[in-house]
This record gives sequence, structure tokens and C-alpha cells, in this order.
Amino acid sequence: IVGPATDRFALRATYFQGGADTRIRLDPGGAVPGVTGTTIDAEGLLGLDDAIDLGRVELYFRFGERGRMRVDYFKLNRFGATVLDEDVVFGNDTFLTGENIESTLDYRSLSFTFLYSFLRRERFELGAGIGLHLLDARASAEAVDRNEREEESGVAPVPTLALDGSWRFARRWAVSARGQYFSATYDGISGTLGEYHLDVQYRWKPNFAVGLGYTKIDVDVDVDPASDHDFPGLFRLNTDGPEFFLRVSF
Repeated sequence: IVGPATDRFALRATYFQGGADTRIRLDPGGAVPGVTGTTIDAEGLLGLDDAIDLGRVELYFRFGERGRMRVDYFKLNRFGATVLDEDVVFGNDTFLTGENIESTLDYRSLSFTFLYSFLRRERFELGAGIGLHLLDARASAEAVDRNEREEESGVAPVPTLALDGSWRFARRWAVSARGQYFSATYDGISGTLGEYHLDVQYRWKPNFAVGLGYTKIDVDVDVDPASDHDFPGLFRLNTDGPEFFLRVSF
């Protein structure tokens, strides 16, 4: 029976059920000293869902005996409708207490992770490498009664350091764990990205496995309101939860 340490190619389809905790701030344009937007609890104040159900797709390639690449796509789109219970400064607009507000918050991440297995056996593999994450965040808010809308988006490439391991501990059973992390401050932007995953999979057929896992994703980007960037403000997303996946490999 083969295992993760011997697969040359794999496609994994995942159902992820997690919770979301989001903070967002959109500062007014013009970089007015001392003037910032309101830091918003997106689930509590805007009524966005704090429980998410979504699918994910992952591709895995092996190059030679020790080189590997993983491609992963994550997409989280949410909509909220609520009546504000406090004034909110969002970009160049101020939304007032009692107004009917509709909002959207979209987050997408396409990541490429390149790994080198410095330790590889038939049952066990441990590798390290680098990742590149292309992040896209879009936020909008609209006062329905007066048809006033504010919208902003930002795109950023983020590198990470990665660690990845798998162990086939029985004939058909394997456990895999991986993590990626990045933190830096540069040119008025402070950013942190962390992604962590653990799963157990059962190799039902030589080329087909099912599994259960747990994933945690933390994204935190804070832009100095006095700096000149496309997305002045704060975006913070923390999500984690269990997942079920099907994995086809060769």
C-alpha cells in the first residue's frame, strides 16, 4: 500500500466547516492626520456569518525524489444586512446609527508552496520550503435608504516559511501536518499570515483516500493611515474548524 510519502500527484477536494472572526477598518482617503475609520467587528456589527461552510481544492506535485509543490485555493465570500447600533466611519463615508446597511466582505487566497524533503523514507517524510500567497480582499458597505455606497479592495503577494510532514503509521493509515508563517513590517504596512493543518487519512484504495482534518488560518494586515497605499486600514481574519476530504493520488 502506498502513502503520502510515495505519491507523485494528488488532487484533494475538501469540505471545510469553520468559524470566522473578522475585524476591518477602512480609513478616509487623503491620509488626514489623526483621522481613521472605525474598527468594525464584521460579524457582530455588520451581521456577517460567523459560521462558514465551503469547499476547497488542492493540487500536489512531486518533482524527482525530494522536490514537491502544493497549490491551494481558498475563497470566502459573505454578505450581511443589519441596522447599525452605532456610527461607523468607513472610508470617506459615515454611516449613522439606525441606518439599514448592506455589506459584503470577500477574501481569496491562491497559494503556491515549494518544499524540499530533507528526510524521506517509505513511511515518513519531512520537508521545509517557502510559500507564495496571492491575497485579495474586497469590502463594501451601502446605506440602502440613501443609496450611498463605499467600496475598497486590495491585493498583496505574501511569502511564507513552510514546514510539512507525513507519516504512514499503519498499512492504510497516515497522518499529515503542515504549517506556514510570515510576519513583517515595511513601508507603513504590518502583516502576519499563519496557516496550520493536521489530518488523518485512510487509504481505502491504492489511489483513493478519505480523511478528517483541522485547519486554522490567521491573516492580519494593518496599514498606517498616513501611508500612501491602495487599501489604507485594517484587515484581520481568523478562521478555524474541522474538514472532511477526498484525495485521489498516483
